[in-house]
Amino acid sequence: MTIDPDLVRQARLKAGLSLAQVAGSDLSRQAVHLIETGKVRPSMRSLQIIARRLGVSALTFQMPVDAGAEVPHRRAAELERLCERQSFDEVVDLAGHLLAQDTTTYLEAFAHLYLGRALTHLGRPDEALPHARQARQLFDGEDDPWSAAEAREWEAGALFLKQDARAVAVCEDALERYRALEPRRSEVEARMVEHLATILVQRSDYIRAERFYQEALQVAGPVLDLARLGRIYHGLGQCSFCLGDVRRAIELVSRAVALYAVENDLRPAPARIDLPRVENDLGMMLLRNGQPARAEELFQSALRRLEEVGAERLQSYVLLSLAEARQGQDQLDEAVGLIEKAIDLAQRLGERRAVASAHRQLGELHELRHEHHLADECFREALATLDEAGMSTARTELMAVYQRLLDARADAAPLERSAG
Repeated sequence: MTIDPDLVRQARLKAGLSLAQVAGSDLSRQAVHLIETGKVRPSMRSLQIIARRLGVSALTFQMPVDAGAEVPHRRAAELERLCERQSFDEVVDLAGHLLAQDTTTYLEAFAHLYLGRALTHLGRPDEALPHARQARQLFDGEDDPWSAAEAREWEAGALFLKQDARAVAVCEDALERYRALEPRRSEVEARMVEHLATILVQRSDYIRAERFYQEALQVAGPVLDLARLGRIYHGLGQCSFCLGDVRRAIELVSRAVALYAVENDLRPAPARIDLPRVENDLGMMLLRNGQPARAEELFQSALRRLEEVGAERLQSYVLLSLAEARQGQDQLDEAVGLIEKAIDLAQRLGERRAVASAHRQLGELHELRHEHHLADECFREALATLDEAGMSTARTELMAVYQRLLDARADAAPLERSAG
């Protein structure tokens, strides 16, 4: 590979590593020295090993063969930095620019990888998925299994947003691929473990999810960025709540809110969805814990933040939370209106879990009004949606809710006839 050897030395000094530490067991100290002094040109494998140990992309060191290639090479090296800064709109523009040029297959693979990653963060999974898959195929052909594993991870992320049942298996495959490699970057491994835990929460597998969140903390070590720590506390709080420990859940998710609040104003607008998401979840916990006023504040704040950044995705969930608060205040007509609005939005965005939750909630409202046939229709719609999405655990939970409703209806029927 044609590289700028001084960039290798600068990166090593910045990382505070010796020649031997960079070489590890894969290279010799002398080989790293010769690469740094420009006396030998490294193979792609050697360059990848050095880059991974220094925590940067191999593209960071590459020098274009001719002046005309300088811009795309240098811009490709910026993609990872832009992703880390959560400047996802800029990543989309830059990656698209690279893909429009006649460039190397390896650079094309990176453009697809970071484009898929950015589109996933922007909530555009249908667009992200083909880029993640293309990146994996190209990296496999270029003998870069590290980047291929990351591409597989972002494929799982896009499937997760689509609420596709295959997300778990794909993310497990990505983690297995990555853990089979040496060397590994702890921040990448921790991110993969965290993503797997989050997908498991969506599948209602809270015990495994909690274990993976704890593992993500261990893998990351003492240095964790605020956003990742916030996501882990958020996830652990969700697990605790669903496993019945409400007090611990509120404590953990409150920590997540505080961490996200610090970072929120520093992020580009399209990346500001974590704080409203966690505000909504904390609001639901407080509502169930008998604190409706504080819950209402959080729901309104979450909805306002999502509207301000133009993020339609997730708004349906907040609308359903507000509907539950209205139901608790006996404002049933307003609750129905909010649920119907949530259904329209969730159906348009393909948020099948939200669609199912909305129909269940609407069915419970109809049952309160003794509109039994409408309640049954809503529950059937919710169950069909979960069947279509392959969400078997969520379907089992919903069926249990519906059965309790039917049992209560049967118990009430003799009383109603007697009163009549």
